[in-house]
Amino acid sequence: MALVSDVHLARLLLRAIRAVQATYIDRLQQRGHPGVRTGHIPVFAGLDPGGTRITDLAARAGITRQMMGRLVRELVDLGYLSAESDPKDQRAVIVSMTDRGRAFGHEAGQIMGELEDEYGDLLEDPGLRTLKHGLATIIDRAAAPSAASPSA
Repeated sequence: MALVSDVHLARLLLRAIRAVQATYIDRLQQRGHPGVRTGHIPVFAGLDPGGTRITDLAARAGITRQMMGRLVRELVDLGYLSAESDPKDQRAVIVSMTDRGRAFGHEAGQIMGELEDEYGDLLEDPGLRTLKHGLATIIDRAAAPSAASPSA
């Protein structure tokens, strides 16, 4: 790899997230979840404990309702989710985790904890804390209303 100072921040961030996701998915698959893939992560991440409408999941993930519907169907077929008509609005679908989905969520959390420990060892613990703080600062700045227009 080129000197870090020669690589754009966005490229480093993209490569880092791809590396973390690939390792995460690989470990999930090794532990008995062969059908789960990177595209499913936003579905699980967007679910509320009591269930969530597909339209809300799509908005949280920043994808179309149709694409979210496809991802949800895949996870229903794999046994991780259930999808039922909303009793308040029969046109809407409420997505919830099944027992298998909840067990998966617990295991996924364990794996992410293991990865954080490994990355903490790799970067040394203060380095990981500094990285997480820096990334949170970038995210907060981007979310701030004034971030949309650069100052003169």
